Amino acid sequence: MNTTITPEDGNLKSRGKGNVPTADIDFGTVVTNVATKWNETESISLIWTTASEFNTQATAYNTELSIRNQVGGGRPQITKAMNVLDATMVEALKYVKGYIVDKYKDSSTSYFPAFGIEYKNNRYFFPIDRNKRLASLVLMLQGLLDNGFGDKEFGTAFWTDIKSQYENLITQASSTDGTISTKVSAKNTLKGALKKTLNSLISVIKGNYPDTYKAELRSWGFQKEKY
Repeated sequence: MNTTITPEDGNLKSRGKGNVPTADIDFGTVVTNVATKWNETESISLIWTTASEFNTQATAYNTELSIRNQVGGGRPQITKAMNVLDATMVEALKYVKGYIVDKYKDSSTSYFPAFGIEYKNNRYFFPIDRNKRLASLVLMLQGLLDNGFGDKEFGTAFWTDIKSQYENLITQASSTDGTISTKVSAKNTLKGALKKTLNSLISVIKGNYPDTYKAELRSWGFQKEKY
């Protein structure tokens, strides 16, 4: 997942995966219509494949597309939850830095790294990268204990809960992204094979209906003359 962090508020803004492209959905409709028509039209055939095989591939394509859509539909909720948690950390970190400053005065910034706090763009904050941020939460918990802040309002109990939630969301995000990637790969492989068959069918239909092939293509469900 691609994310950026704004220097003003430290909130992560998602540029994550979008919905299934309309072109993929339209393609699924085309192959379904063509498969139906081909099964009804014995006069049209190809030597290297059959209407039955094409129908199987078309069904598989739409299945992969549907699963990808269902899994992807839950991704924005995960991203939103992570952003909310990031915002909570922004506020809580202010108090932790306050604890450190109150105790160590002018040398306080030298203690920040022990709490997972980095210096970047004239600010002390957690890392942008999600996995590095999780590592910083581990340091935060240890830093609180080592420096006597464990019992504070924003001490061990608070950050243990934050870390647990963050770990869970990262796991969910990784699993979801992995599933989406697998389904997209399977969908694209099937799409390549289906396009090959579609283009062959278009050529055969044009050859068999030289004067009326445009109307014939429309009756098959084709939306264009090349895929």
